[in-house]
Amino acid sequence: MRSDGQPHGSRGCMNRRTIWRLLLMLGALLGGGAWGGSIAQAMHEVNHRLTIYGTVKDTKGQPVADARVIISATRLGEGATAFTDRTGYYESTLHIHDTDLGEPIDVTTGDDTKRIAAQFNPQDTTTERRMEVDFGPVAAPAPGAGEPGVAQPRQIWIGAGIVVVAIVGAVTLFSRLRAKRPKGGGPSKAKKRRA
Repeated sequence: MRSDGQPHGSRGCMNRRTIWRLLLMLGALLGGGAWGGSIAQAMHEVNHRLTIYGTVKDTKGQPVADARVIISATRLGEGATAFTDRTGYYESTLHIHDTDLGEPIDVTTGDDTKRIAAQFNPQDTTTERRMEVDFGPVAAPAPGAGEPGVAQPRQIWIGAGIVVVAIVGAVTLFSRLRAKRPKGGGPSKAKKRRA
């Protein structure tokens, strides 16, 4: 028993279990593509995805942050939900095929729904397939918004949070394991002299 009445190792063991669970959940989040199987793998190919993006603005032309945008292609069995960032920008990707050209897609925010037809060049397998759907007064997208390879603010914060959790978990685990290691690594000099 320790001086605080707890059995030896119980608190450290609980913390280690918690740390391992957090690390396993983090690994599952980072490796989430494995759950999607062939869909996740197919989505890596340009000709298997269509990105719907745009802005949501109020009647005065001001961006609406955290607006929910629902994208649904009912006949394709595809759908997605996105939320706008502080500039009113949203983006989401659907899994599609070349044969889905012209299929109807509904994009909804609040009470406003816009129906579009999937438009892309089926022969082009290198260019990102993107369609813009804006709500409210039409304005130019935010700088960098909608450009392939440009991370949006929410994506940056989520990525940074995952990295911080992984670092804190690894440091905590390392310090706990190091604290349990015996100091000195062998018998003391006093014990050697007695022998």
